[in-house]
Amino acid sequence: MTAPDEAAPFLHTPPEAVLDHGTHARMAGLLHDHRERLTVGRAGRTGGTGADGGSDVLDVVYLVACYYFARYRHVPDAERDWNRHACTFLFGIVHAVRPEIVPQPLRGYFAEEPPTVVPPYEIVHAVGSALRLASVPAGDRGGILQATALLLWAREEARGSASAPHIAFNAGSALTELAGVGGDEHDPERTRAAGLGLMREAIAALPPADPARRQMLVILRGIQATAPPPRHPEGSVTAEWSEYLRDGDPDRLDRIVHRLRAAVDAPATGEPARTHRRVELAQALRMRFEAEGELTDLDDSVSHLTEALAGPLTDDERATAHSFLGLTHLDRYAASGDLADLEAATEAVRHPSVSRAAASPAHAQRLTNLAAVLTARFDAWGDVSELDEAVRHLEYAVSAAPPGQHDRPVMLIKLAVALWKRGLRTARDTDLDTAEALLRQVAGEPTDTGPNQQLARWELGKLLRTRGLSRHAVSDLVEAVTQYRTTALAPGQDVRTRVACAALWGVTCMTLGDRDQARTAFGVALADLLPKLTGRALGRASQEVRLREVSSLATAAAAVEIAAGRPREALIRLEQGRGVLLAQGLHLRGRHDALRAASPELARRYERVCAELIAPRRDPEQRRAAAAEFDRLLPRIRALPGFGRFHRPPDWTRLRTAAAHGPVAVVNVSPLGCAALVLHRRRHRTVVEAVPLPGVTHEEIEQRADAFHAAVRTLAAPDVLSGEKFAADQRMKGTLRWLGERIVAPVLARLDLDRPPRPGEAPPRLWWCPTGVLSLLPLHAALLEGEGEPGSVYAHDRVVSSYVPTLGSLLHARDTPAPEPGRASLVAVTVDAGGSHPPLAALDDELTATRLLPGPRAELRDAAATPRAVLAALRTHTHAHLACHGVRDPADPSHSRLLLHGGDLALRELAAERLPHAEFAYLSACHSAAPGTELADEVVSVASAFQLCGYRQVIGSLWTVEDRMAPLLAHEVYRQLGTSGAPDAAHALHRAIATLRGHERYREPLFWASVVHSGP
Repeated sequence: MTAPDEAAPFLHTPPEAVLDHGTHARMAGLLHDHRERLTVGRAGRTGGTGADGGSDVLDVVYLVACYYFARYRHVPDAERDWNRHACTFLFGIVHAVRPEIVPQPLRGYFAEEPPTVVPPYEIVHAVGSALRLASVPAGDRGGILQATALLLWAREEARGSASAPHIAFNAGSALTELAGVGGDEHDPERTRAAGLGLMREAIAALPPADPARRQMLVILRGIQATAPPPRHPEGSVTAEWSEYLRDGDPDRLDRIVHRLRAAVDAPATGEPARTHRRVELAQALRMRFEAEGELTDLDDSVSHLTEALAGPLTDDERATAHSFLGLTHLDRYAASGDLADLEAATEAVRHPSVSRAAASPAHAQRLTNLAAVLTARFDAWGDVSELDEAVRHLEYAVSAAPPGQHDRPVMLIKLAVALWKRGLRTARDTDLDTAEALLRQVAGEPTDTGPNQQLARWELGKLLRTRGLSRHAVSDLVEAVTQYRTTALAPGQDVRTRVACAALWGVTCMTLGDRDQARTAFGVALADLLPKLTGRALGRASQEVRLREVSSLATAAAAVEIAAGRPREALIRLEQGRGVLLAQGLHLRGRHDALRAASPELARRYERVCAELIAPRRDPEQRRAAAAEFDRLLPRIRALPGFGRFHRPPDWTRLRTAAAHGPVAVVNVSPLGCAALVLHRRRHRTVVEAVPLPGVTHEEIEQRADAFHAAVRTLAAPDVLSGEKFAADQRMKGTLRWLGERIVAPVLARLDLDRPPRPGEAPPRLWWCPTGVLSLLPLHAALLEGEGEPGSVYAHDRVVSSYVPTLGSLLHARDTPAPEPGRASLVAVTVDAGGSHPPLAALDDELTATRLLPGPRAELRDAAATPRAVLAALRTHTHAHLACHGVRDPADPSHSRLLLHGGDLALRELAAERLPHAEFAYLSACHSAAPGTELADEVVSVASAFQLCGYRQVIGSLWTVEDRMAPLLAHEVYRQLGTSGAPDAAHALHRAIATLRGHERYREPLFWASVVHSGP
């Protein structure tokens, strides 16, 4: 070698020759041939020019180094960095062996700061990257192929090093670029998939704070944006999936489920195909649950995924199955509120198999599922660090998913939700602004009505409403109304989103003072959407989950109508949105004499399908088939003359007949306002009037109900100090006095019932229909005069009170004929469940009391009183007396039950019965008439279940009844009912309570106020 600055190759070569693609390819190829010997040790050897000859290695290194030095001076700025790296890395070897031949100005720089000698893979990486950048713009397939080979070799050699993710990313980028010019061995799709896998692997290996990671995500997103959309064989399940995700057609999803279920069940399906289909079926079932709400689909999804995880799956498939299982448990948590489901979801989405498959194309989807769980955990416990992690994962997922990927809009929505929740918690406006922009991006134009667009508008409306309320920004609230209204009125299939938006549309309009638009919004929610939300194809538990999401919808709508001076419409709204399941059940169990007369064939088909919908233990497919037949029959029946309102909520013409036998007081409780609606006869016509309840609020009623029942529990508990009992008694009577002053007295005054009956005159009837948590308080025991001492006046002293869940249930009971004289029969059930429950020592006395009712009877005592035997007896007797323990579940009222011998009689099991000849049930069991705090407006209790299955008259208790008091009260009730010219059940109970109040021990409302009558 001669003086470096005079004879150095390429330094004086014309630029066009230096930049020639052929020259570049030859230099890169030369380096590729010596790639494993690019070390100081190999280059510094002397003696020989063979494979290990140092002179040969040094000559090659020097030649290629000079080439990249020359290229560096001529290439565009975008290519200079990698040419500089190649030059510097190569001259680092030369400098370590013969520093004097390094050309200027590098020789001077190296003298001041000697270069670091890097591993061979770094040199090859730099050369490959420089060649790639030069070849891609020119479309030089040979150059791209050669660069890819160099980068893949460097990637293998760099495993475990700090540079490994960066080299892998560039190798992946080269593969995707190679796919653009035909791919390796002319298979572009496989080449692109391999490249994207390397890029994802590289990004996953970098910590979230690494500045290169965000740049890599931008590059990945750009590459995926240019990728052709995946092709699915026409008619395949994959093609059906793609279409469903676009249009949300429930029939299409049903077809997918049926095809996948058939594939799983088919004997010809072998492994691993069967296991693959199980995972797909589980995902389809979960998605159908989210669309339709059937809990059985969720249970089946868990079962299929659990079974699939025990089968033959690849690592990538196993990661997907665990991730889907986590999402299914998350849906269970959303439905149940059980934190154990949230923990199961967390365990599944954090399964080690998920992180091991970070290079998978499905990794973005799995991180989205993990982020969904983390966001739910933040909602549960408020740990912002979990929200921060969710945002990081979603930012990666959004960047890593191709723009056309079907679930990318969902990723954007979840990212927006996580950002605005974090923004609200941390007062970070940038998070709110970013979230708003993302949601607007997904929402698109008002004419875009797909499920993702509807979901985005719902979340955007919530963001704008929350921000508008916190900042007093009217413009945000007005825009929120627009988003809610657009979604509520959209023709899409996502009824759950639409009804939620309709409710928020109405509430936000009330905030803005736009009462007329609020009325429209609630009308859409209740009249158009709510019936679709709780379709007959759903099982009862599934319907209850759906109704929990709209639990205060009807009372809010009624409050708006009352504020607008429209009490009739308020009553109609309450009937549309309260007791929805009760109304469905009563309609299915009703008599259809008029329909039989008009069309015997339609009546026969209708009654058959009603029986199918009521029948217990029907699987979802059977219910779907029966519901579809019901939906086909209903329009035909309504087309008959006079049947236009068949199976619809009662209108005013029908509702006003509820006051035919006495006034009805419906007490509406809502955060938007509280008032009583009194339906009564005045001047020979039926009217409904709104009675203001000044100072009464939804919040105070909730607080007083909690305090009242806490006081009752203290008073009923043994071994409580007298001072505590005195304080509890004062709290209880304070609530009764508040009920009297604020609610009951204004109602009685409006009805002219605030005076005592004249001597010898029977007190008038009054039906109470409380809403919300007010149904947990004894309006009939409201204290009107006095402080609770002897001689105090209660509502019981003014009127004979009965309770009804809804006006529709009262009308149904009145329409149902009582048993013919001489056909009444009683079954008396007495059973002490034992165990942890206090003993029922007075059961024999209570059984004796029932014998005062004349007529045929049967008795089931202790071991004979099994759930099956009791149900069988209920089917064959018109009257029933059940003395046993009752259990109330406030959070899941349909799980309330009566404790019998060898098992429980659950409310859901009772609700599936149809007892056309039932008349009167006396439920001498604790809490039998108390509804739950959840679903309070569905009035779900053991007593209402007895009404649903056919009993017109029901006596039950709101709280624990003292065992010794029960026979005394039952004796008086049955003595009244057993006399000639016997009063109805309501008067019989009223008189029995009057007698009980004369008993020195039981004159306190703690005892007598617990027992109530429901019915006509």
